[in-house]
Amino acid sequence: MAGSFLAVPGQGSQSVGMGRHLCDRFPAAGAVFDEASESLGFDMRDVMWGDSAERLTATEHAQPAIVVLGIAALRAWQASSSGAVDFRWVVGHSIGAIAAMIAAGSLAVGDGIRLARTRGVVMSAAPGRGAMLAVAVTSRHVRDGITAAAAEWGLDIACVNGSRQIVLAGPVDGVRAAHARFGARSRFLDVSHGFHSSLMDPVAARWADEVAAVPFRDPRIPILSAISGRFLHTAAEVAEDARRGVRETVRWDLVTGVAEGSGCRPIILGNGHALVRMWRGGPLAGGVTIVDDAYRGAAHAA
Repeated sequence: MAGSFLAVPGQGSQSVGMGRHLCDRFPAAGAVFDEASESLGFDMRDVMWGDSAERLTATEHAQPAIVVLGIAALRAWQASSSGAVDFRWVVGHSIGAIAAMIAAGSLAVGDGIRLARTRGVVMSAAPGRGAMLAVAVTSRHVRDGITAAAAEWGLDIACVNGSRQIVLAGPVDGVRAAHARFGARSRFLDVSHGFHSSLMDPVAARWADEVAAVPFRDPRIPILSAISGRFLHTAAEVAEDARRGVRETVRWDLVTGVAEGSGCRPIILGNGHALVRMWRGGPLAGGVTIVDDAYRGAAHAA
């Protein structure tokens, strides 16, 4: 085997109760929740295990929750693998990139979780109402139509999730118009703003200042940028990728191409079903290990 790579999903993968069973089985996962709560000044268990889906879905809570679960899942996987670390590189989808930076050693756990919380606060403070729309790509004609719709209604292409899905983001009226055009081939995402679009421009300077205040380190293993599709090897490169990550298009299609060419097997940290769907029909889908609340250890995953 050519080894494994770690992948962390993005916003939308959160769900009430996330991580509870993982912590029950693996004390190392529970320790991450303890560290997160100490770093943030409030108990992430209350947010992630409470009875309010609306509270968890709020961007300022969803983003750190995804990072916390990603690192808790990493610790559970490491514990169940007798400490063996055979992953060659890491990648994260949107906010998942912060968890990838922690996993690679470029950010301390506390710093990374605080940065994820700050990212959510900054992005949710963007003025104006925005929305996001996932559109299924069924042909080249449809793909061209998506690009034309973005130009017509002032929308941005927020994510290229593969050959089958593109996500548009921008003002609510424009997104609604796109939904009316694409109909059943499209669905609104459960987010509060139009992320990865020009609606994030007013908070870009504030976010850049927040990133500049965080001590990044050279990663111990390469981080694959989901923006450029290139590997990051220095602290400066990682910080720049974090800065760009709130505005620029997520190119998961580039990630998939690199992953397929690497020969490595994916280990998804957290709710990985959306990522698996993106890889459906390709060589990555058949060899995925998902470390989530159903995970019982390396032997069970195999």
